[in-house]
Amino acid sequence: MTEKLPEPAPAFTQHFTDPVYDDHADDLAPFGSDEGWELLMDWSDRWAELEASPTLATVLGCEPAQVAEVAGPMTGVDGIETATFVVSAAFVVLRLAGRLEEDDRLLALEALDFLIGMLPEVNPAITETPAALLRQRDDLASWRNTA
Repeated sequence: MTEKLPEPAPAFTQHFTDPVYDDHADDLAPFGSDEGWELLMDWSDRWAELEASPTLATVLGCEPAQVAEVAGPMTGVDGIETATFVVSAAFVVLRLAGRLEEDDRLLALEALDFLIGMLPEVNPAITETPAALLRQRDDLASWRNTA
C-alpha cells in the first residue's frame, strides 16, 4: 500500500487526531486492513456520491437493513469480517464526508466492541486490548456531527 490517503474532511481532522487514522499498515487501524483500504480508495474518487448519501449502506453497497450482516452475522469468529467492514465503512464516511448518521455511529461502536471482545478468543496471546481499537472506540463514542 504505497498510495497516499485522501485528504480528510475538516471535521474529521479536528476530531480524529491520533496517528492511527493515517496508518495504513496496522490491520487494526481503520484503513490498515485490506477491507478498510479498499473501501477508502474506492470512495476517495466518489466524493459527490458519498456527499449525497453519507451512510454505511452506501459505502458497503447494501440495503440499510443489511449493514449489520454485510459479510455474515456479527457473531463468533466469522463475525470479525463484518465488524471490520462496518468499522472501516464508518471511518470512510467520516474521513470523506465529515459526518455520520447516529444509527451508523452506534453500529460502528457495536462493531468495535465486538472486535475488542473477539481478539482474545482468536488469539489468546492478546492479553490487553490494542490501543488502536480503544482509540477508535473512544473517539467515535465522543463524535457528534457539527452540521
